[in-house]
Amino acid sequence: MNNTFFDIDPDDKVPESLKKAIVSEIDTIRNTMELVTLYVGHFFNAAGSVATTELNKAVSTKNDDSE
Repeated sequence: MNNTFFDIDPDDKVPESLKKAIVSEIDTIRNTMELVTLYVGHFFNAAGSVATTELNKAVSTKNDDSE
């Protein structure tokens, strides 16, 4: 069984510089996503908590006024 695609695939090893560049790029992407999560994700969580607290205060005030 002679597969012509084996002729395309070289038997050489990947250079260490290329491996380091790829790992560095992956680290950069991971760190960027971590920053986005910290600043954007936690911001919306905090804003949601504040909004929920304020909504609960408004509802309890409304209930107190109606009694």
